[in-house]
Amino acid sequence: MRAARGIAGLIVLGALISATAATTPAPNRSPATHARALPHSAHPYPAEFPAGNGHLIAERACAICHSPMLVTQQAKDSTGWEKTLATMEKWGAPVSGADHDTLRVYLVSHFGPKRK
Repeated sequence: MRAARGIAGLIVLGALISATAATTPAPNRSPATHARALPHSAHPYPAEFPAGNGHLIAERACAICHSPMLVTQQAKDSTGWEKTLATMEKWGAPVSGADHDTLRVYLVSHFGPKRK
C-alpha cells in the first residue's frame, strides 16, 4: 500500500513538473517541430542522460517517471539537487543510500547551474 502511494505521488509530481517546465517553441512551430529543427548535438536539453558515473542510476531512478529532457532542464546547484533527491526518495524513487551521493554529483556535474 505504501509503495503504491509513493508511485502515485511520483506520477502526480511528474505531471506537475512536466506541465510547469514546458519550454516555449519558436513562433509558428509545434513543440515537436521545434525539437526536430535542432540537430541532436545542438539541442540544449538532451533526450537521454549523458555518459558518466551515475548515468545508470539516473536512468533507473529518474527516468521511471521523468524524461531525461525534463531532468536536464533543471540546472540546480548541489543544494537544489539534494532537496530534489530527498523529495523523490521520500515519494518512492528507487535510490539506495550508496547511490544517493553518486547521483547527486552526477546531476550537479552534468545539470548544474548554467554559466553566465
